[in-house]
Amino acid sequence: MLCADQEISSLDFEDGLKLVILRGEAMQDAADAAKGAMVSVIGLDSEKVQLLCDAANEEGNYAVSGGVKGVEAVEAKAKSFKARMTVRLAVAGAFHTHFVEPAVSRLEIALATTEIRTPRIPVISNVDAQAHADPDTIKKILAQQVTSSVLWETTVKTLLTKGLKKSYELGPGKVIAGIFKRMDKTADLENVSA
Repeated sequence: MLCADQEISSLDFEDGLKLVILRGEAMQDAADAAKGAMVSVIGLDSEKVQLLCDAANEEGNYAVSGGVKGVEAVEAKAKSFKARMTVRLAVAGAFHTHFVEPAVSRLEIALATTEIRTPRIPVISNVDAQAHADPDTIKKILAQQVTSSVLWETTVKTLLTKGLKKSYELGPGKVIAGIFKRMDKTADLENVSA
């Protein structure tokens, strides 16, 4: 969302970089303080993943975040839910969960002193998959995004219903493009790698 805010002129580029760095450092510090992990569950829809997480007594969604024991339970039970596979993500913690709550206050302090202007077009947040244009609301959502589940599929569906015609996946690999194409076979998504 920070990149989107910068692109649609609601945030200065330099301020955006400062926030990205601070957010990353704060989340890493929080992750280092708590033992957590993330795993990608492949081959199940969101309802089955939620049932799987309920069975493992951990909250989560497609990419499941939580305590190491909870993630291990999801991995162990995934096959019985007919998941194709699970892939432990190479991340340093249980991001988008209460495990990284300490990062929120640091980001809120930085956001309080950062000017965010009304964007030229509304920003679709992956916290609630809704369009937002109010700068104060955008600041709140940027802080909430640290610990909120990422509603990626719902966000993409929102973008498509609002007329998204072309999108780009930035960075190595084509994971996002593959997921996007499974959601909408007509999607025009280009991968741009370094």
